[in-house]
Amino acid sequence: MLHAVIVGINAYRDRAIPPLSCARSDAQALSGLLRTRIRSGEHNVTLLEDEQATRRNIMATIGDELPAVVEENDTVLLYFACHGSPERRASRDRRSLYLIPHDTEFQKIYATAIDMERDVPCWLERLAGAGARLVVLVLDACFSGAAGGRTFMGPVLESSPALPGYLDLDDPEPMSLKGLDLGRGQAILSASDGDQVAMESPALGHGIFTYHLLKALTRARDGARTVHLGVLYAEVCDAVRGATNERQEPVLSTRLRNARLPCLSGAISA
Repeated sequence: MLHAVIVGINAYRDRAIPPLSCARSDAQALSGLLRTRIRSGEHNVTLLEDEQATRRNIMATIGDELPAVVEENDTVLLYFACHGSPERRASRDRRSLYLIPHDTEFQKIYATAIDMERDVPCWLERLAGAGARLVVLVLDACFSGAAGGRTFMGPVLESSPALPGYLDLDDPEPMSLKGLDLGRGQAILSASDGDQVAMESPALGHGIFTYHLLKALTRARDGARTVHLGVLYAEVCDAVRGATNERQEPVLSTRLRNARLPCLSGAISA
């Protein structure tokens, strides 16, 4: 079974947090692919958009509800398309990094956002304890605090049309996950390095990272039913670097053993 929690946030309750353009369409595209390309009964996909994607709902969905339904050897995919933000702690040489839910308060990021150091490891521990064999966290967000992408500076910190054809009715029948060895371990795949911006492309209707991630996941691979996570990363990294003149480079952090994701081929044209 593949369990997925997909989060996409364009609009924020606090007007001090700038809106995004393509995060919701990124989340919709990925959730749509998983729901239509994997056989019914073999996936459990939850999509949280804008007002649904509050800190409480995200924490409850991932920390409470998901561990209750995960069974031994299941795979979990967590995906976020949203703002990230850094914030300086009391120590002047250390920054906290946050994912920004819909209801984050700009002046109270510590209390109202998702702490990458505190909350995310807890998710991974709870899911592993529930029996998940493989957990992959994908972040189309960044934490540089620079202008122009999926990030903003926290208050304490100093100084082409949308993808065609991915839900085409003529696409192949949904695939079965039965018998697939997806490996084991935990991985975090981020859209950019720590000092870079994760960029959106209104012309594509998507974040640049997610656009190329979807293309890589849906690329035909001579009948292969899975793609190794290292291969997927290399393809996405090369494509994103090329599309941004090397201003954005995805990062993969792993503790894995032969980890793979299902191929969802035939879904997106080149």
